[in-house]
This record gives sequence, structure tokens and C-alpha cells, in this order.
Amino acid sequence: MMEKYSTRAGTLQNMGSTQGNENFNQIVASKAPKSRFYGGSSSLSNRLSASVLQKNEGYTWLSKVNEASLLSPGQHTLKIGKRMDKKLKRERERQNTKEFKRRRIQLKKQKKKSEFRSKVKEGTTYENNAEVNEPMPDIQEIPSPLTINESDNFIFFDLETTGLSRNSDITQIAAACGSNTFQRHVIPRTEITQEASTITGITFSHSTNKMYVKGTIVETCSDEQSLLDFIDFLKLNNRPILVGHNIANFDMLVLENRLKEFHLFSTFSACAKGFVDTLKVSKHVIPKHEVENYKQQTLVKEILQSTYSAHNAKEDVLSLKKLFEVKLQEKCINEDVYNLNYNHAKISFKPLIDMKIINTLICSKLARGGVHLCHLKIANAILTENHVSAKYAGPIIQFLTVPEE
Repeated sequence: MMEKYSTRAGTLQNMGSTQGNENFNQIVASKAPKSRFYGGSSSLSNRLSASVLQKNEGYTWLSKVNEASLLSPGQHTLKIGKRMDKKLKRERERQNTKEFKRRRIQLKKQKKKSEFRSKVKEGTTYENNAEVNEPMPDIQEIPSPLTINESDNFIFFDLETTGLSRNSDITQIAAACGSNTFQRHVIPRTEITQEASTITGITFSHSTNKMYVKGTIVETCSDEQSLLDFIDFLKLNNRPILVGHNIANFDMLVLENRLKEFHLFSTFSACAKGFVDTLKVSKHVIPKHEVENYKQQTLVKEILQSTYSAHNAKEDVLSLKKLFEVKLQEKCINEDVYNLNYNHAKISFKPLIDMKIINTLICSKLARGGVHLCHLKIANAILTENHVSAKYAGPIIQFLTVPEE
């Protein structure tokens, strides 16, 4: 059996095709499956010999063995073996055709694309033991609760993305503060899903490297450049509060992932105070019976009595700015302000949620103030040093988070 492969040793050494080896392994697995543990039986050598014979002689090997042993070759066995050999020959001839090879390459591309999409959709948030994969931050103190002051500036922002995954690429980012506006169209590294293109009207041709918005070519820039420009826009104001619709569950996660990818999250965090999600604000400001739902488009139509081009980041930002100033700004309370590290802090509590030590509501409340799992460890260290019962952990953590007057 090995003589066949010795002539191809150079090819195999250079990582050439090993289909012959894989095929032989499959034959052995069919005659000596690991689940049956034939490795510990006396029949293993016979099963392995049968595999070698089938590989070298084809499916008629059994009739040849019988004939060599002066036994009847078995007409029925011989007939079945010849039929299977013919079938195998036809299959090999088919595999050598251009159509088969072209189809195999196409399926391979589809598989890779599917695996990539799956990886993008799941991300680290949904992987097993995701909390173990990311290093714990070096946190020395518990952050103080965020408050809204009259002197605070609000910057309204919105993202359009390649899909609904939190790991999607950004295709458009827009912001507004006062009379100043900001907008960038971003070159996506992954394909824009059909659903996203239908909603936003954004398409991108990787062959020509051009982006179209409802058929019109627009100027684009890279991911990193768009984020740097956005940070520069934030720096024009004194640590503003970011405002967006449904950003706690989507936009901030996408933005955080991209900022961390380019090592810009710490720079971004130094330029902004926190963020406000107008979806959550509108739910406690506007009674449910007054609106059909809490989508931004519906709120603008019901409250402002106007319409706009929804799912265009710049149009979304300008309409949200009007809605916030007319209806929501005066009703915003301190509890509506989220720490920029909200999503990362929320993920850090996953082990405690899995062990049912805390529930998701408490987790969200802690993360909203920027409290990380490491903060609880700091509080626990204080309890241990002072021999305080663990049941007082809650009051102590609450005490530690209250700012000094």
C-alpha cells in the first residue's frame, strides 16, 4: 500500500493533496469504528487487512481472497463487488470533470462565507466562557454615578451597519450638536446583507470599491478614519453626553467593538461623559396609549407631526434632535444616563447570572453606572479585611458608589 504513496512523498511533504490518506482512513473507520473499540480486540488486524485490500483491489477483494483460498468466489458477492466498483469508477470520472470542480470551488466559497457570517453574528458575546476570554481590566476604584447638569452638551448620533449583528461593520455614521453636523460613509469589510441594503438603501461594490446610497455614489473612508473623525467631532465639546435611539442594545455595542478593534476606546471614553437611550426615556415619558409603538419614526410622526427619510443616519440624527429637545430633554433624569462601559460591564456579570447569584435587572442597573465585576471583587476584599458579613455587600457597594459631597 505504501509504495503508491512513496512516489508522492515530496508532494505530501509540501502540504499537497492527502485525499488518498483521508479515503483510506474512512475505509478503516467503516470496518473498525472507534465507538465499538475494535482496537482492543483480536479482529483488528483482520479488519485493517480488509481495509488495505479494499483500497488496493476494489470492492471485489473478498471474492479474490476466497478464490486464492481455494474457496468459491461467491457469484452474488462478486456481482455486488463489480457493481460497486463500476459505481466508484463513474464517480471518479465525474469528479474529474470541469463542472464538478467548478461546483466544488463554488460550494467551498459558500461554506467559508457561511462560517464567516456565523462568526460575525455570534462574536465573543455569545461564545462559551466569553468572560474568561477577555482579560479583566485593571480597575482601582468604583466609578461615581453619572448625573445630568444644565451645562451638559448633547451630541446626537446614529449608525447604519452591514447587518443586525452586534459585530457588523459600520456603513454610515452621523452626529449633530447644535448647528454642527458630522457624517461619514464607511467602506465595509464584509458583505452588506440584503435586508440591510433594502432598509438603508446602501450598497457597496467590492470590485469597484464604490458605495451607492439609493443609486448615488458617495464619498467613503476607512473604518479607522471614520472613528478618528468622530472622536475629533466629540472633542469640539466638553465631554458631551451621546444621545441615540435604541443605542444601548445595538449602536453602542457596534461602536464599542469597532473602537476596541482599533484601540481607540480609551480615547473615545475620555471625550464623552456617557450616553442616553431615547427609546428607554420615551417609554417612561410617553404613555403607551398615546403612541402605536416606540420606534423613532412613529414618535416623530406622533409628537412632531412630521415625517423624514428613516434609516439614513443623518436624517435619523436631525429628527431625533428635534424630538429630544421638544419632548424628552426636560424629562431626562440621572438614571437615564449610561456609562460608556455599560456593555462590557454587563457582560462581566454573566458568571453571576449563570450561577443565579444576581438577576439580569440588577446586572443592568449595576452596569448602567459602570460597575464591573471587578468592582464587586474590590468590595469583597474590603469585607474580608474587616471581617464583615457578606450580607452587607449590597449596602457597602451602594455606599462606595455615592460621590463625596
